[in-house]
Amino acid sequence: MTRATRVALVFASSWFFTFKASAQTTPAAQAQPVVRPAAAKFTCGTTLGPVVDPLLAGPTASYSAVQESSNVQTLADGTHISRKPSTEKIYRDSQGRTRTERSICGPANDDPEALIITIRDPVSGYAYILDMQNHIAHRYTMEVRQSSPPALPAKPVADAANKTLVAHPDATRLDPSTETLDSQTMEGIYVEGIKTTIIIPVGSQGNDRPMSIVAEQWYSPELKITILSKSSDPRYGEMMTRLTNIELSQPPLILFQPPPDFKIVEETEATHINYVHH
Repeated sequence: MTRATRVALVFASSWFFTFKASAQTTPAAQAQPVVRPAAAKFTCGTTLGPVVDPLLAGPTASYSAVQESSNVQTLADGTHISRKPSTEKIYRDSQGRTRTERSICGPANDDPEALIITIRDPVSGYAYILDMQNHIAHRYTMEVRQSSPPALPAKPVADAANKTLVAHPDATRLDPSTETLDSQTMEGIYVEGIKTTIIIPVGSQGNDRPMSIVAEQWYSPELKITILSKSSDPRYGEMMTRLTNIELSQPPLILFQPPPDFKIVEETEATHINYVHH
């Protein structure tokens, strides 16, 4: 065998073993499981209560609705800042029981365990804050008062408008002007409106021009609730709260009771609720 032949055989043998080893390891490498990062966990919390407002007992018009709140602020250069709208489901039966549902934090909007549910029941004399993830009903014993006779339609409209303006500095020290608006229908409900305007004079807050705060309230005499409220304030932007998806049927009684598998804990102080997203 010549030297050239021996070199060729050694090269061929070396290439065969390299190819064989590669053929054996490549499938094994492909079979390795793909490791994906675990889903991020986060915790949200809120403190509620103590529930102190007395419960109002007496016949009421039943309804359910979705309450939407939004805020848009316009900067001096024309930039608009829109904060994420918040929503809340509201239920009320003919005996004055109420239930509200809202998410404890934005990232968990679709998780029913992330709901904060508040029940106020003037028939039993209790209010509840439900911790849906831990199955706990925090119960408060409440004072119950009989609801007052219905006021004239214009008075609650004016009261509602004034409450909006009181939240702003100086509003309580200024004399607002009011204007009754033409009645109309919203969400299939007859409503009466009032517009309230206050002028903050020059210099009262370091302002070199007068500032106007304008609020509108649209009130339902039938349901005795505000269907739409909105305000425009140069310091805080445009704020609006409205009821949508209004249904006038009687909500089921079970909505105003803690679920049977919930542990009832008697409370007198504020309640802190944590939600852990897994």
